[in-house]
Amino acid sequence: MEGGPVQAFEGRTRGSWILHCADGFHYNIREVRGRRVRLRCRHRPSRGLGTGCPGTARVSLDTGHLQHLIPHNHDRDLLLPEDFELRRRMVEDARSDLVGTRIGTILREWRVRCANVHLASRFTRARMNSSLYAARSENYPRIPKTLIYLGVLLGLPNMRSVCKTVDGDDYIFQGVVGNQMSGTAAVIFASGRMLQFLPTQESIHVDSTFKKAPRKPKIMQIFNVVVKYGDNIVCAVRVLMRRRTEEAYTSVINYLCDIAPNFNPRRIHCDYELAQMNAFKSAFPLCRVVGCLWHYAVKVSQRAWRLGLAPHATDNPLVFEFIRCVCALPLLPMHLIWAAAQEFWGEVEASGWGPDLLPLFQYFEETWMPRINELSVFGDSDRTNNCSESDNRTLANVFPQNHPNVWQLVGGFVQLEYVAWCDKVAIDHMRPVAPGRRYSAILNDRRVRMASQLLIGNQITPAHFLHQASSAIHAAVLHGLRIGDVDSDSGSESEEESDED
Repeated sequence: MEGGPVQAFEGRTRGSWILHCADGFHYNIREVRGRRVRLRCRHRPSRGLGTGCPGTARVSLDTGHLQHLIPHNHDRDLLLPEDFELRRRMVEDARSDLVGTRIGTILREWRVRCANVHLASRFTRARMNSSLYAARSENYPRIPKTLIYLGVLLGLPNMRSVCKTVDGDDYIFQGVVGNQMSGTAAVIFASGRMLQFLPTQESIHVDSTFKKAPRKPKIMQIFNVVVKYGDNIVCAVRVLMRRRTEEAYTSVINYLCDIAPNFNPRRIHCDYELAQMNAFKSAFPLCRVVGCLWHYAVKVSQRAWRLGLAPHATDNPLVFEFIRCVCALPLLPMHLIWAAAQEFWGEVEASGWGPDLLPLFQYFEETWMPRINELSVFGDSDRTNNCSESDNRTLANVFPQNHPNVWQLVGGFVQLEYVAWCDKVAIDHMRPVAPGRRYSAILNDRRVRMASQLLIGNQITPAHFLHQASSAIHAAVLHGLRIGDVDSDSGSESEEESDED
């Protein structure tokens, strides 16, 4: 065969080339002898399998003459250059993935982008699974077995790039605290700018998420410190924790105080986790540690469900109103909560529902009255810890699958830190970030505020206040009692901040 133009493009491995010769077939260079190059078909037999194409040829470097030595056993592959280019881009996409996107998702997205069905059909899961997985994993070392070793790895100079912020100005890895034997080991992530921002805020929200904690190394939870800045939510600190003990929380809080010396909040919103609240009370004796109205209302209404009150609440609006009023007790000032409960109990007895509701009132007295200092949210702009819940949803959006790879989790932390800082800068320049609150939530705020003013002026009794203000936690009660559509637009506290992120 006479010579013709030869096109060369890079092969899969570094330094390899594939030649597209005048006969329309694709070859690899086998050897060079003098002025002749021996070629073998790109589809050569696989090792030990005997499959593939045995085709070989040689070409003269002087004349360009191509001579077939062994014929091919397949047709010409006109799509091979496009195949290699699409595969290369697909592998690069997997290599740059930092948030643990599923291999099947990456493959599906690239196949959908390809308009040539014959080309897209080549990229099956069987062909690409191992290549994409290897590409996604090659930039990271083997996952360590413990949080202590993870902290050691992240502190190495060659691993600094893993924790570098998106803009390259800072790092989010701050250190590892505690020890493995006592279960207090924790790895702390926060950029320097977030550590400067955190002490300027008087109120913080703290919460943990469990589903997004990696399985290796063994991590029980991701503990987050969140700030409500304007109408937006900014997560300043994220911590991977081995245990949820008071000792573990204390070691994390003490380390935060060391790396952010002026960190001294006046108000901390939690979810009634006793170990967590005790640790914050010990670290900040003058700080008010308060629980979440939504979580309290759900817990009380869940107890009502366990006591078999849900059918009565469904059939009789009065019973539902009584349960809702018990759930609304934290809306009162601390010194009026027990007085309101006693006054309200008189109404229950007068209605004839006393024997049925007595176990619920006993539960409140025995379980929640000892924690009355943590209950009252009277006069607070933030009655719930939904800021933290919103941040948990943000984390879930970045990591759709549960228990992601720890390196992908750290990469996601880097992205979330940058997005949060961008939102903070936008608010500093008076640019709106979060969408407006629901109108029903605004009406609920107005209703609670008006009832509070009447209560302060001694124009209504505490029990009357409960009847008027309890609509603010309507959805929480439905959720706990498992009644109806708990996600409906009820305008309750549960949805006040749920869409702010």
